[in-house]
Amino acid sequence: MMTPLTVIYLHTPTPNDKQILQTMEYGLSDAFRNVCREMFSVGERLDYPTLRLVAVDSPSAMDSLLFHVDNERHFLSDYAKSCCLFLLDDELRRNVDGKNSKTESVSLDELRQDGLSIQHWFRVYFPAIPKVVLTRPGHKRISLPARRWVQKEFEVLTNPEIYRERIEHMFKSFWMPRFWAALHQYAMERAGTNWHTPGHNGGNAFERSPFLHGFHDAFEPLISRTDLSVSVESLGDLSTPEAHTPLSEAQRVSSEIFGTAQTRFVTNGTSTSNKAMLMTLLRPGETVLLDRNCHKSVHHAVVMSGAVPRYLPARFNTRLGIWGPIALKDLQKEITRPCDPAQKPKLLIITTCTYEGVLYPVWEIGKMCEREGILFYADEAWAPYLNFHPYYTIALPDNQQVRYNAVNDLSGAHFAVQSTHKALSAFSQASMIHVSLLFKKLLEDDGNPKFRWLRKRFSLHGHGSYEKFSHDLHEVLRYWHSTSPHYPTLATLDIAGVQMRLEGLKLIEERLHWVAAFKKRVAEICELPQEECFVDLDAITGDGKKWEAQGYLHDPLKMTLSFKNEHLCDKFEKLLLKNHIQWEKSTPVTILFLVTVGTVEEHFEYLFRTCLQMKDAIGRPETDIFDPHIVDAVNCQAAVLPRDAALCDGELIPLEETEGRICSQLLVPYPPGIPVFIPGLAISRPMIDLIRNVIDKEGTGAIHGLFVRGKKIYVEVLNRDEEHRVQWLI
Repeated sequence: MMTPLTVIYLHTPTPNDKQILQTMEYGLSDAFRNVCREMFSVGERLDYPTLRLVAVDSPSAMDSLLFHVDNERHFLSDYAKSCCLFLLDDELRRNVDGKNSKTESVSLDELRQDGLSIQHWFRVYFPAIPKVVLTRPGHKRISLPARRWVQKEFEVLTNPEIYRERIEHMFKSFWMPRFWAALHQYAMERAGTNWHTPGHNGGNAFERSPFLHGFHDAFEPLISRTDLSVSVESLGDLSTPEAHTPLSEAQRVSSEIFGTAQTRFVTNGTSTSNKAMLMTLLRPGETVLLDRNCHKSVHHAVVMSGAVPRYLPARFNTRLGIWGPIALKDLQKEITRPCDPAQKPKLLIITTCTYEGVLYPVWEIGKMCEREGILFYADEAWAPYLNFHPYYTIALPDNQQVRYNAVNDLSGAHFAVQSTHKALSAFSQASMIHVSLLFKKLLEDDGNPKFRWLRKRFSLHGHGSYEKFSHDLHEVLRYWHSTSPHYPTLATLDIAGVQMRLEGLKLIEERLHWVAAFKKRVAEICELPQEECFVDLDAITGDGKKWEAQGYLHDPLKMTLSFKNEHLCDKFEKLLLKNHIQWEKSTPVTILFLVTVGTVEEHFEYLFRTCLQMKDAIGRPETDIFDPHIVDAVNCQAAVLPRDAALCDGELIPLEETEGRICSQLLVPYPPGIPVFIPGLAISRPMIDLIRNVIDKEGTGAIHGLFVRGKKIYVEVLNRDEEHRVQWLI
């Protein structure tokens, strides 16, 4: 039997409350299931969960219902895990004398919980869940946020037989995946004879082939039938986001779900998202601050934009082989560094969370950037789910409540890009660009003189124009979007956000508990503290309490086992392969396992059995595995503008002979995709040693960018004539 989803109803009980609540519950449940059958059924009509209505009479009662008694925000009750909708009366009654003899009417605007207005409380803890305010005749009007809040007459929900269509329409506005619904309808009902791309023609090329019909049967006919073309204009096109189509509507709904000013779908991965965004925001010769250990696509984007990079100080854990986060003090120093006004940074790029799961205090970084007139750009590829669970919130010493998801309407970054395919339920290469409401306000508000440069860049009639920025972003995206996007991939972007709005609380809560239980079991069999078995913030930074005090957090869904030495880690990897278990990435003494919305509880059991087989291998590494000077390989600045270096003719020389030369290409150990050689860098001996170390342990295939002929390894550098012609930065 399916577990019902929960609707929380904040209201004042009345004498005939039981009958009213039952009528509402049955009506809402029937309408919800009808809508689900219409939105999500593909072939046969499937069954869907019912809705249960749970009534509370005060904000404090609602808080107690949703969170466990210990009030740790990441431990949700069963009601909270299954919550998909909040109903709130526009007015409540509360006691005045504490004896129920005298009550007063209180508007929803006046309600508070945890010292926050009720609207702000929802923004902190349950931003993505829809809220419906039930209004009654004669009550005063209340002001509500423009999105994620809906007003409906009380009569509509208490008379579901009469207003069934209005209720179903409301549910569709919350949860219908617009593009998927239109795509499915077209494929099943409207598609006929195809005289357009793609060439397999709705799967005919597979189905009618004596050799490929097995591929067709295995790959599902609907995938082929929905792999259409922009020739089907009614569905929409990434190149025309302004048009009113199912695709543009899907992006609008995703924007509402993720809490952004706008959200754009990308089918070429977050690598393309990074390139498009930086080409929109930066101009040739402008300075950009960036995490030296960001993904290679960010470095590609710096090259293509013609920007001048200033790399932030990198930290390397020589015992674990893991790159750590940038310290706030280092960020503050670089952001406020005195410089010529023409060299003032325009943009800061941070990767949050890091590959191993370190989340930055984005609210603090956002404030630093706003004070200096610098835009804050977050590469959030590895954490697209932060918006959907209150675990990713924190109460600051001044009792301010903030969130870790980079783009939100409380504080944080101006932009974020997310790999929806990495941890949510989208197909590979599916990515989203998020533009924050903070940025929109910043661009349209003349209040901050530090951002005059921004308002001038995206101006219309002498004023900062968000429409002009959007136009420029769309124009750059046209450079990068394929004119033949994969429609099934777009459909999964559409449904990934809808799924998280419907069941994100449950999905994340389950996995947080599974991870906690798994870590406890492994520590018990190893007879070690958990922190010696698994990599956490303390292990990565060396002083977890200090970093936590500044707001850094380790995401439990990035689960990294540590091993006593390289030999034992290697043996464990071989055992994993024997047991048909594939990990995400590893260092010589750690193995990273990603926990995603598709991870199931049984996966932990299979992994636990492997741990049981080699429990003596698990533990803190006994010695450092890397030379402490390895950090010197990345703590350097560009000597030549990266674009100039990348566009030179260059020459290939053996890797061992490159010391002192200027690199004109990237060399990238993969994973994690952090470049060691970057165009414009003067090559040092530590850089060469780092690359050689990876080659010796994992082979040349582990380094993207190597030119290998026979047993010789070459790297492209500027030739001597080019070294004299290019403009040097240092």
